[in-house]
Amino acid sequence: MTARQGIGRANGKIILIGEHSVVYAQPAIAIPFKEVAVTTTITAADSLTVDCIYHQGALEDAPVQLDNLRAVVSSSLSELGMPDQTFHIKIESTIPVERGMGSSAAVANSVVRAIFSYFDETLDDDTLFRLTQVSETIAHGNPSGLDAKITVSDQPLYFIRGETLEPFDIHLKGFIVVGDTGEKGRTMLAVNALGERRRANPEAINALIHELGDLSNRTKAILAGDRVKPLGECMNKAQDALAQMGIPNAVLDSLIDAAKANGALGAKLTGGGWGGCMLALTADPDAAREMQQKLIENGARETWVLEL
Repeated sequence: MTARQGIGRANGKIILIGEHSVVYAQPAIAIPFKEVAVTTTITAADSLTVDCIYHQGALEDAPVQLDNLRAVVSSSLSELGMPDQTFHIKIESTIPVERGMGSSAAVANSVVRAIFSYFDETLDDDTLFRLTQVSETIAHGNPSGLDAKITVSDQPLYFIRGETLEPFDIHLKGFIVVGDTGEKGRTMLAVNALGERRRANPEAINALIHELGDLSNRTKAILAGDRVKPLGECMNKAQDALAQMGIPNAVLDSLIDAAKANGALGAKLTGGGWGGCMLALTADPDAAREMQQKLIENGARETWVLEL
């Protein structure tokens, strides 16, 4: 017997530090961003259908943007030994799409959870991760696995690909203002472009990759203390390294410059780059609210505040 419906949820994420270098086995720090989330609801239907921002109708007729969804549904049903089952999938999300907030991983996580819930089957963390990575490989080509983990985590994660996944607590008092450029990021293209630069100039790019890894380690130590200014310094240094890698673009640079000009302790992009979102660090909530206004005035599509 199946349940009347299955529901799965997952949250957004921000990478505080370690973008791109995490692909090359350097540490990164990601934070759950519960201000935005995905809910997937599955109900009985005579055919396999979907209702989401990209498509309403038969899943087999969905556009190429949903290849990863088709794959994760098929893989989940195969995992359960029910490859021919049908149902309706409704996906509702407040995570901006293709902005580096983990939208694709959150959708995949929520879909897997909903399918297992619908069939009243137990879902362990390893199976959830493995199935979500099926989707992420299609969406991003060479996913580190960080998005798949952090979008279902309640704690920040210190992450080294293939080696370490360490939840930890933040004791630092500070506020992160997240600014959406309104432009879609292009994670796969940015990752591939960095790979080409690394092959052409391995010494320089590897040095930047290791610098970002060192900054991630320093940031983790800073988050255990009570001084917010050093965190801003690490964020600025990380942004400089990412700029030398060719990851930012003009619209990101504009918001980051505006944040620094208006008192941000640190500012950097978050996620894959070439569009997407940026972060600005402030010490108190009043400064965070003022920063939100300044970012909107300088072209941000939307802003949110995350208290550390």
